[in-house]
Amino acid sequence: MIETMRKPLRIAACLGLFVASSGILHAGEINAPFAQVPASKVEQSGKVPEGLPEPALKVLANEPDGGNASLILEFDLESVKYPATPLGRLQLGVLERLTTKRAGQKPGGVRGAIHVVTSSADQTAELVGSACVSPAGIPTPYTLDVTRAVSEALARPAGQRKLRLEVQMTGMPAYYEVYGLLTGADKKPPTLEIASPANWTRDWEQRLAPINRGPVVYREACMPIADSLEKEWTVPLLYPARKIIEVIHNGTGEKLKEGRDWVLKDGKLVLPPGSHAPVQLASDFFSMERKNKDGTTKKGPATIRLIEGTWYHVRQMEVTYEPVSRDWDLPAAVSSLDDLPRLKKLLAEKAPIKVVLFGDSISVGGNASKFQAAWPYQPAFGELVAWQLQRHYGSKVTLMNHSRGGAGVAFGASQAASQAGWFKPDLAIIGYGMNDRGDNRKGTYRENLEKIIAAIRQESPATEFIVVTSMLNNPKQPSGLEPVQFLRDEALKISLPGLAFADMTSTHLELIKHKDYLATSGNGANHPNDFLQRIYAQRILEILIPDKASKPGK
Repeated sequence: MIETMRKPLRIAACLGLFVASSGILHAGEINAPFAQVPASKVEQSGKVPEGLPEPALKVLANEPDGGNASLILEFDLESVKYPATPLGRLQLGVLERLTTKRAGQKPGGVRGAIHVVTSSADQTAELVGSACVSPAGIPTPYTLDVTRAVSEALARPAGQRKLRLEVQMTGMPAYYEVYGLLTGADKKPPTLEIASPANWTRDWEQRLAPINRGPVVYREACMPIADSLEKEWTVPLLYPARKIIEVIHNGTGEKLKEGRDWVLKDGKLVLPPGSHAPVQLASDFFSMERKNKDGTTKKGPATIRLIEGTWYHVRQMEVTYEPVSRDWDLPAAVSSLDDLPRLKKLLAEKAPIKVVLFGDSISVGGNASKFQAAWPYQPAFGELVAWQLQRHYGSKVTLMNHSRGGAGVAFGASQAASQAGWFKPDLAIIGYGMNDRGDNRKGTYRENLEKIIAAIRQESPATEFIVVTSMLNNPKQPSGLEPVQFLRDEALKISLPGLAFADMTSTHLELIKHKDYLATSGNGANHPNDFLQRIYAQRILEILIPDKASKPGK
């Protein structure tokens, strides 16, 4: 079995657990199917724990006495004609926790992580996918992003396009955390889903260019919601525009035409009647069907629409333009690379870097287009940060995303040793807050953040940290914005060596002074869209790559 933590790891930025998506979107083709490649071989590897229920299943385990069962998956990619892919994901299947009976052992709440590794040409182990283990008790399907491994296999000559993956249970060993892969005639085997690269441009460098710097604002997100489709409608931009370079419809990838679809008037983007832009009629947008007691339905007004998937993404557009000027700026960074002296030294030496991302669904990837398998396949902020770090410094950066949707900081504190500290990361990026806004949680937020840091340092004393304060929830929600601002203030009170902060709360507050909240949201309530995911990455990189910073452009 490949030992993930004992052999050197190469860069493979990866996301955590996926949710079901509505399909792939790219220019002119909506809901295009994936190429589906089922595993040609599924084998058990490692030591299977004793005392498991019958019948014996394919097992994942990492036990203190050496039970290190893993799965070997082999895929033949000869039938896939793509030279690369913007998204390759492993549909592992459903894992179920197996009841183990051992004297003196009791079930507990500590979870591990799932790592997918493969062998490189020089026989080093390469991490190519990761996810935290979901709370046990309910059989759970796992989908992991393994794009890098798939693209590398597709780039090989014909006859050599095979891919061998090993799926491991990692994290703090525990007798009671043994999982079986549900198999049988009615179960789909582990399958690779591979997206077409048609019309895909990997423009991450442009997307990571700070919005408050340089000659161009690249692909700023907009969501036009108009009172009427019969009149012109002005779309708010962050800055007055001297020149509109392009306007892209996210739902189709179509480049909208000047004159027909948009015009530039006095520095403002204006949509004329009949525009092909994704204009939403406010009276329809802010209405939802409600069920009456007699079973009938009727439409009524809604304050917000919380909808997952690509519903918001396909109703947004991205605008690239030259600003006339920048008459406002984002809040100043509250930390610098000097706050992370060990990491600064490692990066200067081009040493390998291990990064654990540990947070809630925003850190998982939420509604980023790659997470949703939608054009333009932009990764979430963790992968963008890892990509740019490696590109800038030349260090090999391994990203392990052990975030979990729905998690709050108390849950994070209970899992920190197993899912973060156990891996001895050089940098832990901590991103909790959106699920901690309730009165019953926010009072212990700072205490639990400190517990996370202490638990990780108990296992890994050299680890340094970036705490990312949360984006805003929709201001129209009953709770308002006070709770998330309170959590920001609580986080910033922590003063420890080797600790930096990326203040996304203050950043988002500034952004919505100039744009509608929905132009930054992926689900209408509490997840970022591609644009805000980029801002997350930019603010973190502002700390990690300080020489990229410059004075605001004029």
